[in-house]
Amino acid sequence: MNVHHITFRAIVAATESDDRVKTALSLFLFNNETKATLTEGHFGNPIIILEGRNRGKDIARFMEVVKSNLNITELEALKKERCERIDDECCFHIRFDKQAAFGGKVRIATTSDAIIAKIKLKVYPARRENAIIAAESLFAIKSLPSLSTSQANTYP
Repeated sequence: MNVHHITFRAIVAATESDDRVKTALSLFLFNNETKATLTEGHFGNPIIILEGRNRGKDIARFMEVVKSNLNITELEALKKERCERIDDECCFHIRFDKQAAFGGKVRIATTSDAIIAKIKLKVYPARRENAIIAAESLFAIKSLPSLSTSQANTYP
């Protein structure tokens, strides 16, 4: 797999429980090690930023969770949108729905209430163009082996 690491970030608003957001993060972050940064919003409201990272075998686990839970249309969309989702540092960006993740479901976010995943791609030389090519295989859908005409027409 051509991924160096994956970082995750989620915001805990003042009205949310940090334990619930950690539960949502645990769908993607398997070592459950998070770093919490306390900050405040524009109106002085407390905000916690939770961050974590997957490396090694956890990367493959994350990719399996994503591929097995998103439908083919969503996977194809991620593959097609890779040009828009990859930055100049060769990172592929995905936002997952935080509320769905708390319920154990993987959904692409349509709101700002999201778990942000930043997939650092291994490419050499480290250029955006190379990362776009490498990202094509990230969300490849394994197709079923096709039957030859002679196999399809035989009956038991």
